[in-house]
Amino acid sequence: MKKDSAARIGLLIASECLSVRVRRLGRLITRIYDAALAPHGVNTAQMNLLAAIAVTGGARAADLTHILEAEKSTLSRDLKRMEQLGWVRTAASPRSRGRIVILTPAGSRLLVELEETWNKAQAAVEKQLGPRDFARLRAALPSPLKS
Repeated sequence: MKKDSAARIGLLIASECLSVRVRRLGRLITRIYDAALAPHGVNTAQMNLLAAIAVTGGARAADLTHILEAEKSTLSRDLKRMEQLGWVRTAASPRSRGRIVILTPAGSRLLVELEETWNKAQAAVEKQLGPRDFARLRAALPSPLKS
């Protein structure tokens, strides 16, 4: 195999691969939200977990991994930290055997407190992407958390 071939294919992938671009975009957007949320002591992943738990009214950790398309180990680590911070706790499931994760009053308050900050971060991302691309991305990636 020629070195030229590897360089050509590498350039093609680096310049055209949607996965590379989406990952870069994800990191850029996460940095915007994380910077906005930092004064509240919360990050984007934790905010999304709080939102998912609030919308579901409580969910099994396995269901949250599916809803958020998160890795089990990452979600487990985030939930453990959020429990230590007093934002979530586990409770018996009213629908089945097992445990669900629910918001504590502190977690509910935090989520409410985040609304203005989230709105500002959302506007910053829209400005960064432009209104048209922002709307197209929102349409292309529908929320799994519609109530």
